[in-house]
Amino acid sequence: MKEKADTWQMELTQTNWEFEKLLSSFDLTRLNQKPDPNHWSPLEIIHHLVLVNTSYFPIFDQLIAKTHRSPLISKIPFIGHQMGKLILAATKKPTKTKTFPTWEPSGSNYNNDLLVEFYRQQDELSGYIQQLDPLLDQNIMITSPASRWIFYTLDDAFEIILNHEKRHLKQLKTLLK
Repeated sequence: MKEKADTWQMELTQTNWEFEKLLSSFDLTRLNQKPDPNHWSPLEIIHHLVLVNTSYFPIFDQLIAKTHRSPLISKIPFIGHQMGKLILAATKKPTKTKTFPTWEPSGSNYNNDLLVEFYRQQDELSGYIQQLDPLLDQNIMITSPASRWIFYTLDDAFEIILNHEKRHLKQLKTLLK
């Protein structure tokens, strides 16, 4: 278990470093610029990541407080494992996918406060990985923050979050070159 959490910590640290290196090279005007009306600006992508990641935090808090209740349908673990694999595979595909409305960025101009919030929530995510380490590899099922009909293991949730970040980092690198 500790090995898995350590690996995720290293991935998160590396990803954070790459985000910081990339984003610090541009001013707010450039980071707020959309490539076209149908695509997000770099800071809208960051806002989306903040919305997605922080939507998991209440679930993580419940797990830490031991008040979390797995969804009833999760009594059939095969379904949750398959959902997790499908979502994880989707985060690794280069094709654009539509996000849930709750995770849509606000679409306004952003300032440095968003970047501060992003790095703060990245630290918070790192803390959750450490705190939840004892619960890894136990097939604990959680519902997706986007829909109560989607569920997967806690381990898959961290994999999904980290792969989602890497996907958007790659998108930012392409957008800002």
